[in-house]
Amino acid sequence: MIKPWSWPFSAPTPDAIRRGLDLSLRDVAGFVIFEIAFYFAYRSGMAFSQAAASPFWFPDSVLLCALLVSRPQLWWIFVLLPLPVRLFSNVAEGIPLWFLLTTFWIDSAKGVFAAWALRHFVGRTFRLETVREFVAFFAFAVLLIPAVAAFCGATARSALGHSYWMAWEQWFLGNALAQLIVTPAILHWCLRLPLKAKLPDARRRIEAMVLAIGLLVTGYLATNTGSSAIDFAGARFYVPVPLLFWAAFRFGMRGASGATAILAILAVHGAINGRGPFADLSPADITLALQNFLLLRSVPLYVVAAVIAQRREVEARLRESEARFRSMANTAPVLLWISDRDAGCEFVNQRWLDLTGRSQSDVAGKGWLEDVHPDDVQPVLQAYHAAAASRQPFEIEYRLRRHDGEYRWISHNAALRHGPGGEMLGYIGSAIDVTDRKESEQAGRAISHAQRLILMGELSAAIAHEVRQPLHAILNNAAAAANLLAAPNPSLQELREIISDIRADDLRAAEIVSRIREFLRPQATNAQRLDVSEVVSDALLYVGSDARHRQVLVRNELARNLPPVFADRTQLLQVLINLLVNAMDAMEGMPEAERHLTARTGVDATGKVEVAISDSGHGLPPEDMRRIFEPFFTTKPQGMGLGLYIARSIVGRHRGDIRAEGNPTGGSTFRITLPAEPVSPGQ
Repeated sequence: MIKPWSWPFSAPTPDAIRRGLDLSLRDVAGFVIFEIAFYFAYRSGMAFSQAAASPFWFPDSVLLCALLVSRPQLWWIFVLLPLPVRLFSNVAEGIPLWFLLTTFWIDSAKGVFAAWALRHFVGRTFRLETVREFVAFFAFAVLLIPAVAAFCGATARSALGHSYWMAWEQWFLGNALAQLIVTPAILHWCLRLPLKAKLPDARRRIEAMVLAIGLLVTGYLATNTGSSAIDFAGARFYVPVPLLFWAAFRFGMRGASGATAILAILAVHGAINGRGPFADLSPADITLALQNFLLLRSVPLYVVAAVIAQRREVEARLRESEARFRSMANTAPVLLWISDRDAGCEFVNQRWLDLTGRSQSDVAGKGWLEDVHPDDVQPVLQAYHAAAASRQPFEIEYRLRRHDGEYRWISHNAALRHGPGGEMLGYIGSAIDVTDRKESEQAGRAISHAQRLILMGELSAAIAHEVRQPLHAILNNAAAAANLLAAPNPSLQELREIISDIRADDLRAAEIVSRIREFLRPQATNAQRLDVSEVVSDALLYVGSDARHRQVLVRNELARNLPPVFADRTQLLQVLINLLVNAMDAMEGMPEAERHLTARTGVDATGKVEVAISDSGHGLPPEDMRRIFEPFFTTKPQGMGLGLYIARSIVGRHRGDIRAEGNPTGGSTFRITLPAEPVSPGQ
């Protein structure tokens, strides 16, 4: 529902009048067309008899359509324009002025209320094409507002000597039928036709011509021939009905409104000329006969047209949605598939077809199994049917043949598909090529050495800065020594101090380079008894410069005299450096005063040695926390998703455990626990 509008009958303010008078040439042309249309509509409405109400009060339709397609700031102009037509038209001669003014205000109120209600409950763009629009139109414009207005109109007509309830019935039916017959025709055939509309194809035009001719012939036979029969029991009165529904089925609301308009014109022509069923009838009987004849034919026709139009719109949206899904699926970077309950393939995306070199028809049904490795077919089917029987999602890995004959490892993830009633239809899921991951698992100790290289790559700027400091100090001291030696009597003591500083800086640079080479050097596992606090302290030295560069405050709470652990120092150092770098990455974008990194060591309640790395960053959502150690899962834009996976693998080989948890005050904590007993990894 759109935002409620202001009260439609408030008097126009000076600003509203000024804005309303700020008109374009198009607005002026619209007013002229409206005035001409209203003039002929008023004459047609008054053409039957002043003694009886018109079966169609055409002016209501003209006014309502004008209000629906114009901006509300101009409504007061459209309301006032009909007044001179009503007062000075020759068809109004002999009618009291008070009656003309009363009916003017009644009809104006009907139009404004109906337009406001339709825009308020349907939307600013009213097309009369959906069931919702038709229901709102029928409820407000056809029933409710005409029924209420008929009480006012009947009161006015009763003052002229007419029966009150007969006047109410005639007034209501005349207004309702005009809105039901005339308004849709104006909206769809006069106001909805674009100036440069594309003509339908030849077959469609021929069909429309045949339909129009058929309606003209059958409608004329029904309304302009034969004897008078108010009950319309003759068979000829139903001859146009199939053609009316043909128009609704094939051409929607536009066809229904056009067909109804043709039938209405023919019926009015027969009534005015006293032909067919309207011969020898009084004006009141003619009015009632017309209303009954058209009302019973138009209402079901519009309902059918609205339902069909809405169904076509839904089908179009479904086709668009399906096309959009296929487009997205075919451009997705993973293999996508849909299957039935029996593992039969219903759809795979283009990436699957490109991988296997097959077509959709090749993989349909059980055809996709032809590309599965023969040793994996039965395990795949068993896993599929077991999951289907228990109505559970499943994940399986198997080998799939590529178009060049090579088999690739595929990780297959499946989620349940359900029908409208909750019944299981099959599975939908994705698959990714995990051959590289498989190979990395087989050579775990080797993407470990590579991970150390990546860590050093991430710390390269800080390492370069760390090495550059002693080298720069050596260069400055050498220059100072040269300047002293150039003096007549150089100070030997100062030279000794300079040489001592140079030696210290040289040893510092050599230690940094040696430490990095040791960390990067491929080596076999060398487990030994280690003090975890010392290893954590070394890890902090590696990242110290990077922490200063990032303006991260590093705190260490390292316990002394911890029980030793039996571990490979380099691998444990790799895990710790990875966690420290991740912790600093997690604090990117945080205010400088809030960037805190804490490294703690201690013994947990079970007697295991524990290391905790805590940050004050943004933290991780629960769904990421559960997957953080999965291979190829990363929250970094440039991450590979292997660092924590390798860290878990290293800790696992040392019979330890690593886990992540959120901090109550924000950020995350990664905890490593290692057994204090001298357990050799790999046993």
